[in-house]
Amino acid sequence: MRRIALLSLFHDKGKLVASLAGVAFAAVLVLTQAGLYMGFRETSSTLVHHLGGDLWITGKGSPVVDNGEPLSAAVRMIARSHPAVARVRALCFSFAEARKKGGGIEYVELVGVEPGEPLVPWTYVRGLPLDLDGPSRVVVDRSDLAKLELPGEPVGSSLDVNGETLHVAGVTEGIHGFTLSPYFFVRIDTARRILKMSEDQATYWIVDLADKSAAESVKRRIEQESELQVWRREDFESATEDYWVSGSGAGTALALSAILGVVVGTVIVSQTLYGLTKEHLKELATLKAIGAAGCELARFVTIQAAFLGIVGGAAGTLLSYGMRQAIAWGGLTVVLSPGVLALGAGTIAAICVVASIGSVRTVLNVEAARVFQ
Repeated sequence: MRRIALLSLFHDKGKLVASLAGVAFAAVLVLTQAGLYMGFRETSSTLVHHLGGDLWITGKGSPVVDNGEPLSAAVRMIARSHPAVARVRALCFSFAEARKKGGGIEYVELVGVEPGEPLVPWTYVRGLPLDLDGPSRVVVDRSDLAKLELPGEPVGSSLDVNGETLHVAGVTEGIHGFTLSPYFFVRIDTARRILKMSEDQATYWIVDLADKSAAESVKRRIEQESELQVWRREDFESATEDYWVSGSGAGTALALSAILGVVVGTVIVSQTLYGLTKEHLKELATLKAIGAAGCELARFVTIQAAFLGIVGGAAGTLLSYGMRQAIAWGGLTVVLSPGVLALGAGTIAAICVVASIGSVRTVLNVEAARVFQ
């Protein structure tokens, strides 16, 4: 039956190509949309993820890393007073105005970090981490050079940020936030000066614990201060992702596009399988007349559906990797993780199952007497 099913499928190459294209289209759309969704989530919380830590101290009611407020040095002392705390790190993070060479303004997100581990920024393609330690130094991302009107080799160029001149000391690649505002990485003293913060203030205090099991105890002690909120890092990541991706409607838009691809793919495959089944009803009736069981006749359809799903799905997956690279040039991230690929495979399987239902029903109901018609 397998040979008969495949020969029937290859007999009409036009329908075969159309069906494979439909499945591949559905696979590309599902994988790309799911990958973009995961990429948006990853991008929105990338700073929290790479800065790490066990607990993040924020002002009360700050559910997203982009909307912080200055906290005093007293917060650091409160956190340090707990015996389970190994280190408390400062992060200054806020929007600022960068004046471009052409005179326009670009709103950037200033990231002021203390030197040491973890390494921030984390993907240098020009310069070295120590280059950031000089006075008024900044590291920018390669994808933002044109937006900032900087040359292709920007090291040594300068930009005015909130009235202070910063000199480009390095270039990263692939570091950007959900808002697509450029990240400007500077040392924390530079950030405090630009943001008009006092010497010991920070937007966030990041707590590294010596004893991870004491997280709740540390959290309770710090939150005794009524204006403070303490997040587990994982929870702060998730809250930031939900704020930007779910709150902005981006997730819904991506889901609707993926559903459209599934519907189109299902219709195309369904029409192809049903057309092939109708064309070969006389042959199938002959097989039934000589004793073929219903399950054997159903295999005629399921083998064809499986072939379309495997070949079309594989082609769509390969195309998705090409799409990922093309989309990356536009500054967006597509995450084709094992989970996303598994979702794509499951969706293609579902498309082929749903598309084959009508054809299987027709095959099972075929009458042996049809052979004489």
